[in-house]
Amino acid sequence: MKIIQAHNFYQLSGGEDTVVAGERALLEEKGHQVIPYYKHNNLLKGSFKEKLKLINSTSWSKATFNEMDALLKEYKPDVCHVHNFLPLISPSIYDACIKNDVPVVQTLHNYRLICANGLFSREGKVCEDCLTQSPMGSVMKKCYRNSALQTYIVANMLLQHNKKGTWSNKVDKFICVTEFAKNKFIQHGIPESKLSVKPNFVSTRLVKEKKEDYLVYVGRLEKEKGVDLIMKIAASVSIKIKMLGEGVLASELSRISNVELIGQKAHAETVDYIANAKALLFPSILYEGMPMTILEAFSVNTPVIATDIGAMKSMIEHQRTGLLFPLNSQNAFLEAIKFILENENKMKEISNFAYEEFKLKYSKESNYRMLNLLYQEVCK
Repeated sequence: MKIIQAHNFYQLSGGEDTVVAGERALLEEKGHQVIPYYKHNNLLKGSFKEKLKLINSTSWSKATFNEMDALLKEYKPDVCHVHNFLPLISPSIYDACIKNDVPVVQTLHNYRLICANGLFSREGKVCEDCLTQSPMGSVMKKCYRNSALQTYIVANMLLQHNKKGTWSNKVDKFICVTEFAKNKFIQHGIPESKLSVKPNFVSTRLVKEKKEDYLVYVGRLEKEKGVDLIMKIAASVSIKIKMLGEGVLASELSRISNVELIGQKAHAETVDYIANAKALLFPSILYEGMPMTILEAFSVNTPVIATDIGAMKSMIEHQRTGLLFPLNSQNAFLEAIKFILENENKMKEISNFAYEEFKLKYSKESNYRMLNLLYQEVCK
């Protein structure tokens, strides 16, 4: 099968970019031909005048339409798989595919088709205003990159394509990474028949049976990731909390004796820290997309303690594949940590169930089967 993979890379590389690279490698490993159509996001480096030009091109890029039209004619692919189209690719990619009779699959890594910042968050809290209201309400709030202009560019794109019915009429199949996300898109009005759930995947790792005496956190050191909650409970935890990542709370964390700041590490080294830990802490106050660190923990038999909202609630079954605690509940978070440290046999049982869940849903082989079935479905 020949597949065009379209993706607008972020200026600061993140989980989405990793998923795109992993999916491409997996498809090529299975004998498919992947034709990349990539753009790189340098929006933050542009002048005000250059950003102004994006108002129209973000909604519909003539350059993308022409480039994709030529690419489709040259390769005659079976399917076009779109990942992130913002801001340089734009929904004009769909029209080029329709012109050339090529079906379109799009992965919804976040909530970008609904929310200007794609995260359902504002000022460090969950915000669903755009789920039922006009996206233009986000402009004065500067929801995207704290800029009224850049928020307007995204909101204008969403408004135009909501009115045109683009999401319902020009994409053959959307891939949601969790059931939670799927339900949000249904609420927004995208037909359920257009939505399928296919999670992300990680490679199988060597499972460490013997864990070391520390807990681990991996991610940005910022309030919306729940890091302030870790700061509040750290002194009451009997073992070290190792924190991998960078962010504005680093200086405050450095003053807590029970916290060890590791900084940013390469992926393989990060997984080693997760594999050796008693548990992964994931106290995010955001819905998240599909946290790759949770999948990594599943793959190495490390239990996860996470907030009982969003993607985490979809991914973790409480006291079966991990532990969940109510949003912002300091006491419940601390109790979950103590439960892990005091119930070794129960935690081994939970870790084993999580590993079985990993093999069933989040391994390369299971993921390939799901993706290949989706491609076959739209190519009929």
